[in-house]
Amino acid sequence: MRWEILIPLLILGSIYAIGWVRLRRQSRRQKVATRWRMVAYYTGLASLALALMSPIDWLGSQLLIMHMVQHKILVMVSAPLIWLGNPFPVAMWGIPRPARNGVTLALAGDSLVRRGLTLISQPAICWLVFTFIYLGWHDAGPYDLALRVEWVHNLEHITFFLGAMLFWWPVVNGAPRLHKSLPYWGRILYVLAFVPPNAIAGFAIANSPDVIYTYYNSVPRLFGMTALEDQMIGGAIMWVWSSEMMIDVVVIMLGVMFYREKKHKARQAVSAHTHPVHHAGHVEVAG
Repeated sequence: MRWEILIPLLILGSIYAIGWVRLRRQSRRQKVATRWRMVAYYTGLASLALALMSPIDWLGSQLLIMHMVQHKILVMVSAPLIWLGNPFPVAMWGIPRPARNGVTLALAGDSLVRRGLTLISQPAICWLVFTFIYLGWHDAGPYDLALRVEWVHNLEHITFFLGAMLFWWPVVNGAPRLHKSLPYWGRILYVLAFVPPNAIAGFAIANSPDVIYTYYNSVPRLFGMTALEDQMIGGAIMWVWSSEMMIDVVVIMLGVMFYREKKHKARQAVSAHTHPVHHAGHVEVAG
């Protein structure tokens, strides 16, 4: 049992539950603590547990394929789902009042904490930091070191997840909102911009004639696969699956954008019908 992972997950889940219940007691019609957001949040936490505490974690030290799957869960599943759970305002209601006042004070006015968060949460910075972390860990040196040294492996997972949380922040537009919200077309371009570097890196790994991550030459081979075959499939997962997931997000955002535009036009039509504009000088007289 990995208590260093389980305990933080239980704490985060408990804080969210307390805040969610408190908000629901105030009003069931509020939009901060809704059922679908709660489901998204706990699904995100469950996916973290799956990635880090299930056989996926052990198999990742034997197969590049499973290590890539583990990274995809952390980056493409856990982080966006947790953001969709609207964790900040819900958690604020789940922590003790002195802690809540401390967080409010830290984010108030022109505080150092607020300035720092405002700086790193700029969309361009979020994108660059995450892309640097993501591609950097797939370099042969850091990747092999992470597989050989446990604390480096833990650091890899922490930075992957926190970098992903940073990346998805402007996409989901989660609180605290320190910048003007990106329009949906801006979020779509932001997500699409990640596809080329991800696809190029995955393509290079999948098509390398040599084993890039030599650690996998030193472990027993499972399922009759050579290290090179394992690398080819793992690179394809990074190249195809990750890119496809980003494109799926774009399709979802396009659907949301068109749905909101349709609702906006419908409201305008209802408003125009309910409150017609009368123009003087255009009165017809039946004759």
